Amino acid sequence: MFQPSGTAPHLHWLSLRLRQRGLLLDAGSIAPDWLPDDWQGFTASDCWLDVASDDSAKLALRMQHCQQQHLAAVEICGQWQPQGEQHGFLLLCGGALPLTASAIRWLDTIAPLPGAWLHCGPVGSARYTLHVMNALQYAWQLAWQQLPSGSRPSAINWEQAMQQQFAMADKLLALSQQYLQQHDIPLAGQDAETVRTRFSLPPGQQTHFAANLALLIVLAMQQRDILHATLHKVFHTLQPQPA
Repeated sequence: MFQPSGTAPHLHWLSLRLRQRGLLLDAGSIAPDWLPDDWQGFTASDCWLDVASDDSAKLALRMQHCQQQHLAAVEICGQWQPQGEQHGFLLLCGGALPLTASAIRWLDTIAPLPGAWLHCGPVGSARYTLHVMNALQYAWQLAWQQLPSGSRPSAINWEQAMQQQFAMADKLLALSQQYLQQHDIPLAGQDAETVRTRFSLPPGQQTHFAANLALLIVLAMQQRDILHATLHKVFHTLQPQPA
């Protein structure tokens, strides 16, 4: 059984899905003494399930508090939409393996199907992975804005479109480098082929999906200067030439 804590909007949708399956404690249940009032998530008999969307520093403080209570804690991130109450939510989680039985049951219940969730690595990995997903989605939206329906390729400002993509790529690079540094994962000596091979495995078979993702991004971005010079030549060729 799970007891909600907090006032975040998505807690309501998550609670409704749990209640439909008979896994939500009554609203009048007394919260554990160790649980601060401002935490967002769910308590279970053997773990704390953290669904807050704040920064990693605050998450680390909560994880430290759980450790002091000798309680397992799991970071959970997702695309929180009201439709998830009926269809299930996209779920990313971070925490020490193996996850507790209660954590697995919660994830299987909240996801669209049992097992349809991704363990990204240690605490903090789910946030990083979600940030990358959101950044890629935003980059796609920027690109789509530069491609109005019916436009000829020569009428599109390709250089402006790619400059926007490069700016987003720089942010992804900084985010990935920071993640690797936080988890003491050295970039030196990393072989691109080995990293690609690890990342090509099904996500569920990767012990640290977020680290493989970060390494792949950093190694790919090392080639961006060469790509930028090549594309600059292409942009110049595509520009309308004076008659």
